[in-house]
Amino acid sequence: MSDLKSQTINGVFWSFLEKFGSQLLLLISQIVLARLLEPEDFGLIGMLAIFIGVSQAFIDSGFDNALIQKKDVNQTDYSTVFYFNIAIGFLLYLLLFVAAPYIADFFRQPLLVNLTRVICVVLAINAFGLIHLVKFKIEMNFKAIAQVVVIANFLSAFVGVGMALLGYGVWALAGQIVGIYFFRTVLFWVKSSWRPSLVFSIQSFKQLFRFGSKLLLSGIISQTFENVYLMVIGRMFSASALGFYSQAKKLQQVPVTTLAQVVGNVTFPAFSKIQDDNEKLKQGFRKLIKLLVFVNFPLMLGLAVVADPLLVLVLGEKWSPSVPYFQLLCIAGMIYTLHASNLNILKVKGRSDLFLYLEIIKKSFIVVAILIGLNWGIMGLVIGQICTSFISFFINAFYTGKLISYTIPNQLKDISQTFYISLGMVAFMTIGWVFENQIIILSFQILIGIGSYLLLAIATKQEALTDGLLILKEVIPLKRWKKIKY
Repeated sequence: MSDLKSQTINGVFWSFLEKFGSQLLLLISQIVLARLLEPEDFGLIGMLAIFIGVSQAFIDSGFDNALIQKKDVNQTDYSTVFYFNIAIGFLLYLLLFVAAPYIADFFRQPLLVNLTRVICVVLAINAFGLIHLVKFKIEMNFKAIAQVVVIANFLSAFVGVGMALLGYGVWALAGQIVGIYFFRTVLFWVKSSWRPSLVFSIQSFKQLFRFGSKLLLSGIISQTFENVYLMVIGRMFSASALGFYSQAKKLQQVPVTTLAQVVGNVTFPAFSKIQDDNEKLKQGFRKLIKLLVFVNFPLMLGLAVVADPLLVLVLGEKWSPSVPYFQLLCIAGMIYTLHASNLNILKVKGRSDLFLYLEIIKKSFIVVAILIGLNWGIMGLVIGQICTSFISFFINAFYTGKLISYTIPNQLKDISQTFYISLGMVAFMTIGWVFENQIIILSFQILIGIGSYLLLAIATKQEALTDGLLILKEVIPLKRWKKIKY
């Protein structure tokens, strides 16, 4: 096996462990916190998501991707970006500190003044560790990233739950958020041997910014519209309503973003190494798409089916209003990893200009969806997200077809069979509704869902199943794998 392929597979393995482990810890802490706190507390934190997200996009400035995409990156480049990140981080924190009273007035929530000033300190903290993270990605040392992130999330979960048990209410959520970034930054410095030099190169800055500036604007636009629903719901509805929606969104994002980020983090540096070989890039991307939908389609549809017993049993009866939001968001989540991966090809090919252009086009559809969806309340906004998610896929996939000749019909053909067997799995899972006990329903549906899907995949000879087993064989070289015929 080639070094790049081996690095990529091992990168996927460790990146998956990092995302799965960290998300599992966060999920467990969120479950505990959901039982200890009220929906209003989560709603208050959700109101700040757009400000943190957009500010973080400013700090990244597209430089992380610019450093990864650049073929001859050096110490001067790293140091230049490091000092720029710190300057931007502190500037943005100062701006949000001053703007805190206005944010509180906008949402009509006085407590947001102090919450904003405490939580947004993560912008300054995180800026100190971004270059260490980028270097690990370039070196494809995802094992180190996994160790740092999992430990940081464990410690921050301990802080959040501990504060909740002591009766700090919404401040427990704030403590967990600040803790995540503080522990991550400290551990990145401990784990990495890289240290900045006392140098800032205007030439290096201009060169990186030429590529990164488009991604900066794209990131700002993306983060704004990623969180705009939280802002709209927080302004137009109650903190409790936002709490129900934000919790559903957060739970839906655990599997979706885990999968998308694992794939994006590993394949971007890997594909960047073969960016000039369109045929290799196409073949690698085609296998990636098949693997993505093989995991994501049944996962999202399965979660939509078990949503009612799952959320009520895990979070408690008071969170039952989140169920319909969660189910619809899972439908949107089916296609998210696809359009995110297609968008990644634009970065690999160095087309940050096209990346920005498409972000502007797609976000215009979101504005329309919000304006129309508001007529039907929060449910209308969620349905609008489903529509814009599918539109984003077709737009992104169209340009992937232009760049590497992997067209929309090609992609639809490659994912169609997985979609059909996922629907077959759902049909089997609905049998569980004959039971009355929630625990029995959930257990039966999970078991019959996994079993039926695997049987259907074997019966239809899914290529992704074979590729998945080969990847497992690469990262877990057990003797028993030799007995399995692919």
